[in-house]
Amino acid sequence: MLPATRTGPYLFSPPLRENQGTLPAWPLVTYLYGFPLIWLLGASQFAPSLLAVSMLLLMLTRRQILTHPVHWIWLALIIWALVCTVSLTSPGNYLGWFQRFMNLANAGVFALYYFNARQRISLPLLLGGLITVWLTLLVLGHLALLFPEARLTTPMSLILPAGLQANEWVRDAVRPPLAEVQWPWGAEQAYIRPAAPFPYANSWGLAYALLTPVLLSCYFLLTGKGAKLLLTLALLASLSPALATSNRGMLLGLGLSLTYLALRLFLASVWRPLAYLLALATGLVTYLVTSGAIEKILGRQEFSDSTGGRAELYRLTLDYALRSPLVGYGTSRPAPSIGVSLGTQGYVWALLFCFGFVGLGLFLCYLLYSLLATWQLKTGAGFCLHSLLFSSLLMVFFYSYDLMQLTSLLLVASALLRAKYNPQEASL
Repeated sequence: MLPATRTGPYLFSPPLRENQGTLPAWPLVTYLYGFPLIWLLGASQFAPSLLAVSMLLLMLTRRQILTHPVHWIWLALIIWALVCTVSLTSPGNYLGWFQRFMNLANAGVFALYYFNARQRISLPLLLGGLITVWLTLLVLGHLALLFPEARLTTPMSLILPAGLQANEWVRDAVRPPLAEVQWPWGAEQAYIRPAAPFPYANSWGLAYALLTPVLLSCYFLLTGKGAKLLLTLALLASLSPALATSNRGMLLGLGLSLTYLALRLFLASVWRPLAYLLALATGLVTYLVTSGAIEKILGRQEFSDSTGGRAELYRLTLDYALRSPLVGYGTSRPAPSIGVSLGTQGYVWALLFCFGFVGLGLFLCYLLYSLLATWQLKTGAGFCLHSLLFSSLLMVFFYSYDLMQLTSLLLVASALLRAKYNPQEASL
């Protein structure tokens, strides 16, 4: 039976009786464990919304929904995104806004559902689903290196009208590419950057940086040596596609996560895992230097001034945001002077441009509140998951968080919050 309200800041009516309104696991399990199949079907932009509606209906029939104050902050962000429709000026604007809004709404529903489904969705079941997504990145990352020009022809692409598929967002969903192939002017060879199951390599790198700490948390939760060996082999196998993305933000995010994890282990006097982590970090840095991976990543910047381009994009985004500081512009808008849309290349800048300073403030409040509310952890697995929230403070400036990235962030936050107030989940 769930504890009463005195055990934590839950906001709900009288405590639930045993088995009263138990939520089934299948909606969230379908999304996480079925993620590879959803991508293969070309339904990655449609299936999550159907599952989110199912979760909402199931929670409403339960009649008593447990919430934490962070969920109300996220609800406020969703409501504010609705308010910002006053800035939309064309049908195309509404399509772009709708995609961003549904990402916020779906991720929020997934996190709230997990928070309430403690009888059926255990922490190991959730982590297994997130690792399934990580393994999907691994497999598709290697396929992208082997078949960089390939696009998947999905069943959904055979159903949708050609007119809809003319939209780039729809086309990338139903006929997704395996990789981004970039051949900058002056480069001796093309850069093959794994992207699938996402349209862009940066999305792949962000998902990898967010989910690798989840994988590391299993080292503390699993007891079998065989399982840990398989995780180690999978981690080593992931280095090739990860480095091929040449994502500097991904490396910075992972470095911040590992540094944070090492510090928490040191302060908690957990010496053996700390020694293993330092050995892993030393081996990884040695490999990056000796294999020429760092040189290759930096070499791409000689032919593509992404740093300078981003700086100009950020400056323009801030200038425009100051002209509409409250409600922003609802969705991204092209910037002819630099050939890139404002409200892209970083979730902070997307929120600022699309939903104004209010939308950005609500998101940062959610992230900081979740981080501080779950600070008092006592296990290595908890430190690993908490490092995901910590590194996001950096990565939100460089990467756009799409649905799976937002879902991963919010689910981990809900897992830490749920474990904090439920003694039965003391593994964190």
